[in-house]
Amino acid sequence: MLMLRCPRSRQPERAYAARVLLEEVLGLPFILEWEDREDWELRVAGDSGQGAVLLLSDVLLGMPERKWLSPDSLPREPLARLDMEDVGSLPVIYGELLETEGERGSSHEEKRAAVGPDAEGRLIREEAEGTVLRCGLDLFGSSFFMLTRYEEMVIPDRDSHGRFPVRASLAYREDFLDFPVVNAYAELLWSLLLRLWPRLDGLRRRRQVRKVVSHDVDHPFFAHRRRGRFSLLKEAAADALKRWDFEAAWKKCRLVPWAAGGGDRVRETDPYNTFRWLMEQSERAGVRSSFYFIPEQTDPRYDEAYTLEDPEIAGLLRTIHARGHEIGLHPGYGAYLSPQDIRRQFALLRQGAEAAGVRQDAWGGRQHFLRWRAPDTWQAWEEAGLDYDSSLGYPDSPGFRCGICQEYPVFNLATRRMLKLRERPLIVMEQTVWHPEHGGDRCEVRAFERIRRLYRQCARYGGDFTLLWHNSELVHQADRRLYRKCLEELS
Repeated sequence: MLMLRCPRSRQPERAYAARVLLEEVLGLPFILEWEDREDWELRVAGDSGQGAVLLLSDVLLGMPERKWLSPDSLPREPLARLDMEDVGSLPVIYGELLETEGERGSSHEEKRAAVGPDAEGRLIREEAEGTVLRCGLDLFGSSFFMLTRYEEMVIPDRDSHGRFPVRASLAYREDFLDFPVVNAYAELLWSLLLRLWPRLDGLRRRRQVRKVVSHDVDHPFFAHRRRGRFSLLKEAAADALKRWDFEAAWKKCRLVPWAAGGGDRVRETDPYNTFRWLMEQSERAGVRSSFYFIPEQTDPRYDEAYTLEDPEIAGLLRTIHARGHEIGLHPGYGAYLSPQDIRRQFALLRQGAEAAGVRQDAWGGRQHFLRWRAPDTWQAWEEAGLDYDSSLGYPDSPGFRCGICQEYPVFNLATRRMLKLRERPLIVMEQTVWHPEHGGDRCEVRAFERIRRLYRQCARYGGDFTLLWHNSELVHQADRRLYRKCLEELS
């Protein structure tokens, strides 16, 4: 059992950071104690007073109250890099230089300000003949920064949909968006623990990589009951004349003569009706798919006009559940800042699911358009009674927005409370690697290689590779080939 001693300030924040890094990621139990001190101290319970000790710097969570959640509390750039064997090159989000003999008495702020690109050799040091190990990288504070989306409460930048843009993020600017830095911090912490206490080897809980696949049902059918022939023909023409996409245009155009009548003939050939195919691919790969439905239209510009009471939607819910896959929530475009709307839409989803005979132990989903704001959207999901969210990815770039490749409990920076809600960070949305308008690349080889690099990062840490592929984004044969490769060939 580890003994963790830390400063008395910001106790909810410290307890949360320790819980995620030690218990959630490393699987190590620990006892937390509060002391009048300026760093974090780790010992092994039962060691004598002369036993080994690991000391970790405390920068972010030791920030003066006047600077907390202000621009002055953000990391100093450019970041230093710490090269560690078996861990790689780690960005030092928060840290401080370890004192030399000539620097005794330097202030905390002076040491923090000195951390820069040339600081690598001053961040880890052995003392007292190897029984004391000091690390100047603020592992707990840096992880807290990423997990809570701290910067998103400080930086005001937003895009036209109210979303925090990837280019405003530290990970994008410092080029570690493709790297699960929190998992790497945990590996560094583990390596430091083993240097002092080799007997801990074997106590850690190891995870296995898994594929977590989901499908946002923005448009269940191209030719749905509330859409007229002119609307269908207009979109098919736009595919052909504006996007030069003749394959999509043909598949949509051939539905126009039959659209008004609806029925099985239209649905069987509808290019968006890929549910059966998706489930077949998942079942063949041993994966359980999650399908997230919009229960209520909030903005006709962005939300499709379907309801869970539509016979074809109710039938979909029954079929998905009967085949062992998951039903989830996809709140409408306008709901992300409204606890009342999210609560009502979750109730509608539960009602529709119950009417279709769907019973589930856990409920989760993802915000439509990835519209999310820290910490308000998390809090709304918590109050609605959902178990997990999977909205935390960027709409125009794949990667590790939260710096982690596994599910974890979330923390509300405003109320200073850890919530029951868990986050399943979104690593890849198909549009971000496959659609040029979202930063993607229509070359199958390059798109798959980009996906594979992210998957291998998840595999390296035994994480969850979270993939979103919309049912309406499988119109082309190339779409299906790439999706099938993601399930069958990623390793």
